[in-house]
Amino acid sequence: MAEELQGLLEKIRQDGIQKADAEKEKILTDAKSRAAKIIEDAKAEAELAKKAADDYAKASEARAKSAIQQAARDIKLALRNDLNAIMKKLVQGSVGAAMTPELMGKVLLEMAKTYASTPGTSIEVLVNKKDLEGMEALLKSALLAQIQGKTAFGVGADFGAGLKVGAKGNDGYIDFTDEAVTEAICAYVGPRLAEYFAQN
Repeated sequence: MAEELQGLLEKIRQDGIQKADAEKEKILTDAKSRAAKIIEDAKAEAELAKKAADDYAKASEARAKSAIQQAARDIKLALRNDLNAIMKKLVQGSVGAAMTPELMGKVLLEMAKTYASTPGTSIEVLVNKKDLEGMEALLKSALLAQIQGKTAFGVGADFGAGLKVGAKGNDGYIDFTDEAVTEAICAYVGPRLAEYFAQN
Protein backbone atom coordinates (compact mmCIF):
# COMPACT_ATOMS: atom_id res chain seq x y z
CA MET A 1 0.00 0.00 0.00
CA ALA A 2 2.83 2.29 0.83
CA GLU A 3 4.28 1.54 -2.58
CA GLU A 4 1.04 2.32 -4.29
CA LEU A 5 0.77 5.54 -2.37
CA GLN A 6 4.36 6.36 -3.26
CA GLY A 7 3.64 5.59 -6.94
CA LEU A 8 0.50 7.73 -6.87
CA LEU A 9 2.35 10.62 -5.30
CA GLU A 10 5.13 10.32 -7.87
CA LYS A 11 2.57 10.29 -10.68
CA ILE A 12 0.81 13.39 -9.25
CA ARG A 13 4.16 15.08 -8.90
CA GLN A 14 5.12 14.24 -12.48
CA ASP A 15 1.74 15.40 -13.78
CA GLY A 16 2.08 18.65 -11.79
CA ILE A 17 5.59 19.25 -13.11
CA GLN A 18 4.45 18.55 -16.68
CA LYS A 19 1.49 20.86 -16.28
CA ALA A 20 3.68 23.56 -14.72
CA ASP A 21 6.24 23.15 -17.50
CA ALA A 22 3.50 23.39 -20.14
CA GLU A 23 1.99 26.43 -18.42
CA LYS A 24 5.44 27.97 -18.12
CA GLU A 25 6.09 27.41 -21.85
CA LYS A 26 2.70 28.87 -22.73
CA ILE A 27 3.36 31.92 -20.53
CA LEU A 28 6.84 32.36 -22.06
CA THR A 29 5.49 31.99 -25.60
CA ASP A 30 2.68 34.48 -24.92
CA ALA A 31 5.13 36.92 -23.31
CA LYS A 32 7.53 36.63 -26.26
CA SER A 33 4.68 37.12 -28.69
CA ARG A 34 3.38 40.19 -26.78
CA ALA A 35 6.93 41.60 -26.53
CA ALA A 36 7.45 41.14 -30.30
CA LYS A 37 4.11 42.86 -30.98
CA ILE A 38 5.02 45.76 -28.65
CA ILE A 39 8.40 46.14 -30.37
CA GLU A 40 6.77 45.98 -33.82
CA ASP A 41 4.15 48.59 -32.81
CA ALA A 42 6.84 50.82 -31.29
CA LYS A 43 8.91 50.60 -34.49
CA ALA A 44 5.85 51.47 -36.60
CA GLU A 45 5.03 54.43 -34.34
CA ALA A 46 8.67 55.56 -34.46
CA GLU A 47 8.58 55.41 -38.28
CA LEU A 48 5.35 57.42 -38.36
CA ALA A 49 6.80 59.98 -35.93
CA LYS A 50 9.99 60.22 -38.01
CA LYS A 51 7.99 60.68 -41.23
CA ALA A 52 5.80 63.34 -39.59
CA ALA A 53 8.92 65.13 -38.28
CA ASP A 54 10.56 64.95 -41.74
CA ASP A 55 7.38 66.25 -43.41
CA TYR A 56 7.13 69.07 -40.88
CA ALA A 57 10.80 69.99 -41.36
CA LYS A 58 10.39 70.04 -45.16
CA ALA A 59 7.21 72.13 -44.92
CA SER A 60 8.93 74.53 -42.49
CA GLU A 61 11.91 74.85 -44.84
CA ALA A 62 9.59 75.52 -47.80
CA ARG A 63 7.69 78.15 -45.78
CA ALA A 64 10.95 79.78 -44.69
CA LYS A 65 12.24 79.88 -48.30
CA SER A 66 8.94 81.33 -49.49
CA ALA A 67 8.99 83.97 -46.73
CA ILE A 68 12.59 84.91 -47.61
CA GLN A 69 11.71 85.19 -51.30
CA GLN A 70 8.66 87.32 -50.48
CA ALA A 71 10.77 89.55 -48.20
CA ALA A 72 13.35 89.94 -50.98
CA ARG A 73 10.59 90.92 -53.46
CA ASP A 74 9.15 93.37 -50.93
CA ILE A 75 12.57 94.93 -50.30
CA LYS A 76 13.22 95.25 -54.04
CA LEU A 77 9.81 96.84 -54.59
CA ALA A 78 10.26 99.24 -51.65
CA LEU A 79 13.73 100.16 -52.89
CA ARG A 80 12.43 100.77 -56.41
CA ASN A 81 9.58 102.90 -55.05
CA ASP A 82 12.00 104.88 -52.86
CA LEU A 83 14.38 105.41 -55.79
CA ASN A 84 11.50 106.54 -58.01
CA ALA A 85 10.30 108.96 -55.32
CA ILE A 86 13.83 110.37 -54.87
CA MET A 87 14.31 110.62 -58.64
CA LYS A 88 10.94 112.33 -59.06
CA LYS A 89 11.75 114.86 -56.32
CA LEU A 90 15.18 115.60 -57.82
CA VAL A 91 13.84 115.85 -61.37
CA GLN A 92 10.89 118.01 -60.34
CA GLY A 93 13.22 120.40 -58.48
CA SER A 94 15.53 120.63 -61.49
CA VAL A 95 12.67 121.00 -63.96
CA GLY A 96 11.02 123.68 -61.80
CA ALA A 97 14.28 125.64 -61.64
CA ALA A 98 14.84 125.27 -65.40
CA MET A 99 11.32 126.50 -66.28
CA THR A 100 12.24 130.19 -66.33
CA PRO A 101 10.04 132.77 -68.05
CA GLU A 102 12.70 132.99 -70.79
CA LEU A 103 12.55 129.26 -71.53
CA MET A 104 8.76 129.25 -71.39
CA GLY A 105 8.76 132.26 -73.74
CA LYS A 106 10.73 130.23 -76.31
CA VAL A 107 8.28 127.34 -75.96
CA LEU A 108 5.39 129.77 -76.31
CA LEU A 109 6.91 131.33 -79.44
CA GLU A 110 7.18 127.91 -81.11
CA MET A 111 3.61 127.07 -80.12
CA ALA A 112 2.40 130.44 -81.40
CA LYS A 113 3.98 129.81 -84.79
CA THR A 114 1.95 126.61 -85.06
CA TYR A 115 -1.28 128.26 -83.94
CA ALA A 116 -0.63 131.30 -86.16
CA SER A 117 -1.02 129.09 -89.22
CA THR A 118 -4.72 128.72 -88.30
CA PRO A 119 -6.46 132.05 -89.03
CA GLY A 120 -8.56 133.55 -86.26
CA THR A 121 -7.00 131.36 -83.57
CA SER A 122 -5.75 133.00 -80.44
CA ILE A 123 -3.73 131.33 -77.74
CA GLU A 124 -4.57 130.99 -74.07
CA VAL A 125 -1.59 130.48 -71.76
CA LEU A 126 -1.86 129.38 -68.14
CA VAL A 127 1.15 130.05 -65.89
CA ASN A 128 1.54 130.05 -62.14
CA LYS A 129 1.09 133.35 -60.31
CA LYS A 130 4.82 133.95 -59.67
CA ASP A 131 5.69 133.66 -63.40
CA LEU A 132 2.77 135.74 -64.71
CA GLU A 133 4.59 139.09 -64.48
CA GLY A 134 7.71 137.74 -66.18
CA MET A 135 5.70 136.23 -69.01
CA GLU A 136 3.77 139.44 -69.59
CA ALA A 137 7.09 141.33 -69.67
CA LEU A 138 8.35 138.88 -72.30
CA LEU A 139 5.24 139.55 -74.36
CA LYS A 140 6.32 143.14 -74.65
CA SER A 141 9.79 142.14 -75.87
CA ALA A 142 10.75 141.59 -79.47
CA LEU A 143 10.96 137.83 -78.89
CA LEU A 144 7.18 137.48 -78.67
CA ALA A 145 6.09 140.61 -80.58
CA GLN A 146 4.59 138.51 -83.34
CA ILE A 147 2.07 136.87 -81.01
CA GLN A 148 0.94 139.97 -79.10
CA GLY A 149 -2.76 140.46 -79.32
CA LYS A 150 -3.26 136.79 -80.07
CA THR A 151 -2.30 135.62 -76.59
CA ALA A 152 -4.31 135.68 -73.39
CA PHE A 153 -2.65 134.86 -70.09
CA GLY A 154 -4.32 133.25 -67.09
CA VAL A 155 -3.18 131.83 -63.79
CA GLY A 156 -3.12 128.09 -63.36
CA ALA A 157 -3.25 127.17 -59.68
CA ASP A 158 -2.51 123.46 -59.94
CA PHE A 159 1.21 123.56 -60.80
CA GLY A 160 4.44 125.10 -59.51
CA ALA A 161 6.27 126.03 -62.71
CA GLY A 162 5.93 125.84 -66.47
CA LEU A 163 2.88 126.57 -68.58
CA LYS A 164 -0.14 125.13 -70.34
CA VAL A 165 -0.93 126.30 -73.87
CA GLY A 166 -4.15 125.86 -75.76
CA ALA A 167 -6.53 127.46 -78.26
CA LYS A 168 -8.63 130.12 -76.56
CA GLY A 169 -12.13 128.91 -75.75
CA ASN A 170 -11.05 125.29 -75.90
CA ASP A 171 -10.67 123.14 -72.77
CA GLY A 172 -7.70 121.15 -74.07
CA TYR A 173 -4.17 122.28 -73.22
CA ILE A 174 -0.70 121.10 -74.13
CA ASP A 175 0.95 120.62 -70.77
CA PHE A 176 4.48 121.98 -70.21
CA THR A 177 4.18 122.17 -66.43
CA ASP A 178 6.92 121.01 -64.09
CA GLU A 179 4.73 118.09 -63.07
CA ALA A 180 4.05 116.94 -66.66
CA VAL A 181 7.69 117.27 -67.70
CA THR A 182 8.79 115.45 -64.52
CA GLU A 183 6.35 112.60 -65.22
CA ALA A 184 7.63 112.32 -68.81
CA ILE A 185 11.28 112.23 -67.69
CA CYS A 186 10.55 109.73 -64.88
CA ALA A 187 8.54 107.53 -67.27
CA TYR A 188 11.59 107.41 -69.54
CA VAL A 189 14.33 107.12 -66.90
CA GLY A 190 12.48 105.02 -64.28
CA PRO A 191 12.35 101.70 -66.19
CA ARG A 192 15.99 102.07 -67.25
CA LEU A 193 17.00 102.76 -63.64
CA ALA A 194 15.01 99.72 -62.44
CA GLU A 195 16.63 97.58 -65.15
CA TYR A 196 20.10 98.79 -64.10
CA PHE A 197 19.45 97.87 -60.45
CA ALA A 198 17.96 94.52 -61.42
CA GLN A 199 21.17 93.64 -63.28
CA ASN A 200 23.53 94.81 -60.55
